[in-house]
Amino acid sequence: MRNEIYKPLIESIPLRRSTRAFLPEQLPKEYTEQIKHFFKDLELPFIHHARIEIFQAEPGKKLYNNGINPIDNLALIAETDLASISKAGFAGELVMLYAVSLGLSTCWFGHYKLSELGKYIDGIASADRIRESTMGYGYGKHIDAGERVICCMPFGRQNEKSKRLVDIVGAKLLTKRNPIEDLLEIPGSLNSCPEEIKDVLEYARLAPSAANAQMWRFGFGNGFTTVTVAKPVGYKHFKWEHPDVDIGMCAAHIWLGLLEKGYSPKVDVKADADRAFWMFDF
Repeated sequence: MRNEIYKPLIESIPLRRSTRAFLPEQLPKEYTEQIKHFFKDLELPFIHHARIEIFQAEPGKKLYNNGINPIDNLALIAETDLASISKAGFAGELVMLYAVSLGLSTCWFGHYKLSELGKYIDGIASADRIRESTMGYGYGKHIDAGERVICCMPFGRQNEKSKRLVDIVGAKLLTKRNPIEDLLEIPGSLNSCPEEIKDVLEYARLAPSAANAQMWRFGFGNGFTTVTVAKPVGYKHFKWEHPDVDIGMCAAHIWLGLLEKGYSPKVDVKADADRAFWMFDF
């Protein structure tokens, strides 16, 4: 990826916050066009088939499970095998960081009302798909279920005057991050880690995750020239059925950090037991 593209994304990592309250206004078309072109021109270090659909939702409808319905939204669409949904999380996080670099506020929503979304995107809300979803929200627990909307992302201007308690509390809780030492596959392995790799992991620990669960675990190999990230084997989130999406988001932060350090890492992701396993060799 060209320097002029990835540097604003890196600068956006510490600025990104999950926003639940948006101004009830449609953005100028230039923003949606810029996001479309960014995704189209995105050069990822792996083959993927994720795609995006940008749509404008009707105000006052309940697209999301908290009742907030900003006008401008993005649907992230991919296959639902472990590697594909994790790759989608990787690509989607880069788009979110790009939106932040444009001065926009964003949020990830894995739970969206499927029947409502079907009003804006054709072919994604059949009766069978609604039945397999979780109480009508999201795309359900099925793996290898074909192409689905993995997540939706509203984007726009934050409503600074919102006084909803859930937004105030959420803003505080969702910004807290565990220290890297608590996020390792092997406790104590950070002791011999080069400082520049610690810097990369500082970017990684700032990645978003469902309810700020921070389910990623970092590993090292080959004298710290390999970095891995995955969720623990057997991990289950209390409400989010597809945490490997979140692992892909974290992997995107690792990739950006390695690029900033001057590396051109070889990136591989594969299914490992019940999880997507990312490996960066540099």
